Amino acid sequence: MKIFQVKIKNFRSYASEIKIDFDNLTAFVGKNDIGKSTILEALDIFFDGNVIKMDKNDINKECEKNGDNEIQISVIFDDYPQELILDTLNPTNLKDEYLLNQDGKLEIIKKYPNAGKAKVFLKVYHPTNSKCANLHHLKINELKKIIQEEHIECENFTKSAELRKAIWRHYSNNLELQEIEIELNKEDTKNIWEQLEKKLPYYALFQCDRTNNDGDSEIQNPLKTAVAQIFKDETISNELQVIAKKVIEKLQEVTNLTLEKLKDMNSEIVQTLNPKIPTVEQLKWAMCLKMYPLKEMKIFLLIKEEVGLKE
Repeated sequence: MKIFQVKIKNFRSYASEIKIDFDNLTAFVGKNDIGKSTILEALDIFFDGNVIKMDKNDINKECEKNGDNEIQISVIFDDYPQELILDTLNPTNLKDEYLLNQDGKLEIIKKYPNAGKAKVFLKVYHPTNSKCANLHHLKINELKKIIQEEHIECENFTKSAELRKAIWRHYSNNLELQEIEIELNKEDTKNIWEQLEKKLPYYALFQCDRTNNDGDSEIQNPLKTAVAQIFKDETISNELQVIAKKVIEKLQEVTNLTLEKLKDMNSEIVQTLNPKIPTVEQLKWAMCLKMYPLKEMKIFLLIKEEVGLKE
């Protein structure tokens, strides 16, 4: 997905909602303390980054005086996924599910009451006719009941997406489409957010207005973000499985040799030992990668040679 526009409201210096358009390359130019960094830091908060943490001081003072304590950060995306699994083994798409805004974009809104935990919403151009509204809040049995009571034609009664489509198709001349907000934190719509969240782009905020060293989060976090995205690649994941098995085999060899040696010295001690060798699933590759000075990279090369891996 690609960021098309960002909206910020009641966040620091931005009281009323502002809209910032994004392109392939976007630069902010302006005087000091005019709000440039605020936009980038709002994005870090939206994407649950590790650099900026929201607190109550981020609520705009004027809004707070007027009793408005809710911060809003919205991101509008284009190039969104053409297919999503909203129900088990049931591919569908955002357009057919009426989960896009009036401009055909994916608009995700995060609201932070009292600068606390985010509530997630979608702004959607959605049916509001009471007979076919709020279908995403209904379970499959409730959708079937509508189909049966209204004598609606439907080819597949086992998939919620097909049931919703059939109902909307039945009322296609009277959908009463309006732009509304759908909350995704509720139990019946939480799955929509879980699927969308997997597709969100990775965002890394790099602060370079001070001296940095290789241990700072500003250096490490972008790398961690890239690593997390790399590990989603199925080919790389399969290769790492092979490496993991080889590492575990080596660990088992060393463990067995150590126990044999200890048995010669004190057999009673050996009986009390219980070596714990991690499984392939327990190995956390992301924790093994960190940005080091060049001189320290030799450690990794030595490990590779010991295990017998190719460059």
